[in-house]
Amino acid sequence: MSFSGTVSKASHEEGLLIAFEGRAPKLGATIRVVGGKTLGRVETVIGSVDNPLIHIHPLPDSVDARSAIGSPVEIAPRGRFNRGRQDRRSGESKFRRGRDSRPGSRRGNDQ
Repeated sequence: MSFSGTVSKASHEEGLLIAFEGRAPKLGATIRVVGGKTLGRVETVIGSVDNPLIHIHPLPDSVDARSAIGSPVEIAPRGRFNRGRQDRRSGESKFRRGRDSRPGSRRGNDQ
């Protein structure tokens, strides 16, 4: 079951409490209104197993907690980063073993 949630109420710490179904998001995951504005990051998951809540805190200055109540939320996609990064050396192992073949080396093939 995937994550689906709704903003329940403002917290006493000036954050948001979100009721959800499915798997709890990771701590630090970014939560946003479905298809829209980012609300913040998951600070903690509280409540009972039958009625769990996510606490989002702190909120960005651009988010009005009271107007967010009742909004459906989702886990925002993670930012993209270069996953295909490879070692710049072509054909060599990143962790060289054996003799150092550079000229002037005390250990290598400098004969």
